[in-house]
Amino acid sequence: MRHLRRRARERAIPEAAIWQDVEFGAYTADLPLWEELAATAGGPVAELGAGSGRVSMHLAKAGNVMLALERDPELLEELTRRALAAKAMITPIPFDLAAPAGTRLHLGASADGPAEPRLAIAPLHVIQQIAPAARAGLLADIAARLEPGGLFAAVVVDESSLVHEEGVGPEARPPDMREVDGWVYASEPLWLHLTEGELKARRLRRRVSPQGEVERSVHDELLHRVSPDELEAEAHAAGLSPAGRRKIVSGPGEADSIAVLLKVAP
Repeated sequence: MRHLRRRARERAIPEAAIWQDVEFGAYTADLPLWEELAATAGGPVAELGAGSGRVSMHLAKAGNVMLALERDPELLEELTRRALAAKAMITPIPFDLAAPAGTRLHLGASADGPAEPRLAIAPLHVIQQIAPAARAGLLADIAARLEPGGLFAAVVVDESSLVHEEGVGPEARPPDMREVDGWVYASEPLWLHLTEGELKARRLRRRVSPQGEVERSVHDELLHRVSPDELEAEAHAAGLSPAGRRKIVSGPGEADSIAVLLKVAP
């Protein structure tokens, strides 16, 4: 098993970026919304929790100037590599969503960098990875650092889409798969567990070497439950005003989402 991990480390793409590509890289249901909001904003777009660049790369290829904020150094490294290879207008920024209030979102304009953003986005339930106490500080920083009249769009799980005839959780679907340098990666959703304040999703990950050796692991993703109403109330306390909601229909086997739009006072 150790030699499998050693070979994985020797590959050019970081393991964290590979798994993100496997599990989220093919997801496109939200991209039309980000395209629409970016076109309306007419300026730089800040993506919170940009990962290896699924959304930032897409918007940059469409001509948008992107500020890509990510806390994981491996994901940030891979995003930087991809942006350079594509000559995309992306500025990668080390960024921890859970940092104390007042230490995040250093997006000030500079002579050789992009202007202040008028749009910030948090795709794929990134806002729900933050505990409520830290989330309040994040919302306050967004209100303080976006340009007046700017928009923040945060995606939350549409929990009504988790209930179907067979119970709670997305309907069964084939594993997500991808091949990288002869290695085959597969990720299969196992179960979804709801408590009063949390939503935990478990996946079985399989990695198969070019020689056919298999390594299995379990990966849990924890989200803090927050409804659109609750998020709007938190945002209002932080100085952001509700500006509408948009439904994101993800398709069979995947939970739908709701994008909550929040506006900075002009």
